[in-house]
Amino acid sequence: MRHRAVKDMLSGWVPGEKARRLLALCVLSLALAAGTHPTALAAPTATPEYQVKAAFLYNFLKFVEWPGEAGNSAGTICVGVFGRDPFDDALETVRGKLAKGRKVVVTHFRSPDEIRGCDLLFISTSEKARLPQALKAAHAARMLTVADQDGFCEAGGMINLVSVKNRVGFEVNLAAASRARFRISSQLLKLAKNVFE
Repeated sequence: MRHRAVKDMLSGWVPGEKARRLLALCVLSLALAAGTHPTALAAPTATPEYQVKAAFLYNFLKFVEWPGEAGNSAGTICVGVFGRDPFDDALETVRGKLAKGRKVVVTHFRSPDEIRGCDLLFISTSEKARLPQALKAAHAARMLTVADQDGFCEAGGMINLVSVKNRVGFEVNLAAASRARFRISSQLLKLAKNVFE
C-alpha cells in the first residue's frame, strides 16, 4: 500500500486538498533546505535570493488563513510590493498561479496612502523610514505584512524573511498576526527560525 502511494505521487497523482497542502509544504521545506526553488529557473534576471523569496511569498498565501476568508474561492489573491521592487521578474513565477482557489496577481505601491486592495504586502527595505505608516495602513486593511529587513517583526510586522548561512528562512510575529486575526498554519510555524509571541 505504501509503495503504491509513493508510485502514485511520483506519477503526478495528488489525492485531494490535504495532499496538495502536504506537497506544497514539502516544496517549501526543500526550498529552506536547499536555498533554491524549481521555479527559480523561470526568472533569469532575478537574483537567486529573490527567486527563493518569491516562492516563500507564494507559500505564505497557501499556509495562512485570512480573517473571514472561509468559502471565498472566487476572484484573485493579491501580492503587493511597497517601495522599490527587489524581486525584478521573480514574482512573474507566481503571477497567475492559484492559491486557495484564487489567481495570484501582483501590484505595486509608492506611497502608504495607496496601500489597499491586496492580501499580502511586501514592504521593501527602501521604505524603512516609512515602515510605521506602511504597517498601520496594511494592518487596518487586514493585509499579511512581510519584509526582509532587520527588526521588522519587532516593529510589528508579521513575517520577516532572513538569511541564515546563505539560506533563506523566516521568522514570525505570531502576536501581531493573531491581533489581526490571521491564522498561520502550525506546519509553517514549525519551519520558522524564530516565533515572537
